[in-house]
Amino acid sequence: MFQKLKDAIGRLLSGSAEEPFTCDTRAFDLKVKCAKCGEVIPVRIDRDHEIQPLYAEDAEEGDQPKEWLLRKEVVGAKCQNLIHFSIHFGCDHGLMSSSIEGGEFLTPGLEARHGGGEGS
Repeated sequence: MFQKLKDAIGRLLSGSAEEPFTCDTRAFDLKVKCAKCGEVIPVRIDRDHEIQPLYAEDAEEGDQPKEWLLRKEVVGAKCQNLIHFSIHFGCDHGLMSSSIEGGEFLTPGLEARHGGGEGS
């Protein structure tokens, strides 16, 4: 368990473009930059409480989710610009798609991209 956490933190800190962004630890950090004032805002995500499972339309009780969704809104300290973002993860917690309004992602491997997720 500690090795996975260490690897995930290492990927976030190293900025390696070769490693995909994942949510395979219980909590992880990312950074966004406000499009209005340029403030860099650190965001802490608790996977167990902030990421929602998405199920297939024909899912039955006991079925596994088909993907996971994080929706978040943040405001920095310098201005009142509201930054909205959403991130879709696959069942393996790997990044499927992401979108952001009012800012940009600064976390390596998390640039806004489309594909796979609903509403991307």
